[in-house]
Amino acid sequence: MKTDQTKPGDMKNLFLIVLINFLVTIVFPVSAQDVIFDYDGNPYHPITIGTQVWLKENMKALHYSDGTEIPEVAVYNNSDSLGNIYGRLYTWDAAMKNSVTGGAQGLCPSGWHVPTDGEWSVLENFLGGYVVAGGKLKDTTAGYWNPPNQGADNSSGFTALPAGEYDAYYNPHQFRLLNEYAVFWTSTQITATKARERYLAYDTSACLPYNWFKVMKYSIRCLRDPEVGAEEIKSHGPIQIQNPVDGYLRIMNQTTPVINKIEILDMQFKCVKLFTGNAASAIIDVRDLKPGAYFVLFFIPQGTIVKKMTKVSL
Repeated sequence: MKTDQTKPGDMKNLFLIVLINFLVTIVFPVSAQDVIFDYDGNPYHPITIGTQVWLKENMKALHYSDGTEIPEVAVYNNSDSLGNIYGRLYTWDAAMKNSVTGGAQGLCPSGWHVPTDGEWSVLENFLGGYVVAGGKLKDTTAGYWNPPNQGADNSSGFTALPAGEYDAYYNPHQFRLLNEYAVFWTSTQITATKARERYLAYDTSACLPYNWFKVMKYSIRCLRDPEVGAEEIKSHGPIQIQNPVDGYLRIMNQTTPVINKIEILDMQFKCVKLFTGNAASAIIDVRDLKPGAYFVLFFIPQGTIVKKMTKVSL
């Protein structure tokens, strides 16, 4: 008959191993989101930049997360080898799965979404402003970006690659700008035919916005959905609003700086209202919003100010 040959010292070591593993699990949890997969099995790696979590690779998906085929997907020069490096290119409607709501999931994996223009601004501001943000976003690996790859240091870890575009607006339709430009759709609609994009170029360190036609095919980067009530949102700065709100959002402080844009986000950080132009001391109609909590983002020349707003019924 076999007897237990475990020594007291072995038991102590076993206990310590179990305890350490437990503490590691609590303090440094192994997350299923260390690698994210789309429906087609393509892997993506999250990267934290400031308060945001982005995917480190351009989307390559051929199907939405529900298995539906994504229409009009392109790969540069119809080359799968280039697609494996730079990802695929999508029209705005395809990227958004025909939604026009800012922050829609679109073709992103579940729990992720196509970032809004405002969310791109948050990224740029964290990196020191749009003038230098492009350099901090661009990959520095030799052979991808054409020289001089102005300002590139990839200090953010975003690893932007110059995937170019498919020009489906001007004739002849063609692939262009590989190794020169990285162009990303945002989820912010401008008109029925145009949406907001962000682009990086080999000859500038800037991250620049542009409004262009939805039929163009660009890269997509996904942003993780924030948790409801995320604590990083703070109320600060010179702007004051009346809260709670009945049917109108009232900006009360007469010393408010120039406001270039206002976005109202729901608790899932989806943009539900967008206002452009100087809205200082304005009264904004929000009667169509459902009762509940919202965030109000004020975009001023010095940065972004966030206020929390509670909408009540009239």
